[in-house]
Amino acid sequence: MATERKREQVALLEERLGRASITIGIDYRGLSVKDMQELRRGIRAEAPETELRVIKNTLWRRAAEGQGHPDAADLAEESTALLFGFGDLTDAPKALQKYTTDARLDLPIRGVFVEGELQDGSQVVALAEVPSRPELMAKVAGGLNSPISGLAGVLNAVFRDVAAIVEARAEQLESADSGAE
Repeated sequence: MATERKREQVALLEERLGRASITIGIDYRGLSVKDMQELRRGIRAEAPETELRVIKNTLWRRAAEGQGHPDAADLAEESTALLFGFGDLTDAPKALQKYTTDARLDLPIRGVFVEGELQDGSQVVALAEVPSRPELMAKVAGGLNSPISGLAGVLNAVFRDVAAIVEARAEQLESADSGAE
């Protein structure tokens, strides 16, 4: 029979899985408690809307089934930590990749559960390389701004040239009028 504490943990994991935009399964074998604390802090510093939890596999399996995503249970086997990303889909993978690269850690990725589907760990690297939504919006805005700036420059040059022609013609007419007198 499940204890009250285990039921609370399953409920917490169900809530996290239901709310997360991405869940990454990480094999943390070989990391000390201090290393895990640094991993949590490092990821959290890069992506504040993330949470890294060491889980019990049986409790995770119950939570995944309780949420109607039994495939997500496959993220956990042996020593597993789950990284939940609650913000932009790319934030958690980017933060994980940046921290592991900077700290020179080799953490095997068991898989990733995203948009209701379980995918292999290579997807984390692919997602980490995708520009974030603000970066994409800035690129689009920059792409739109560039042709508009070019058009404004061309129009400005045309108006400047027309004004110069009108001014030259006015001077020509003035000098012709003053020469006729």
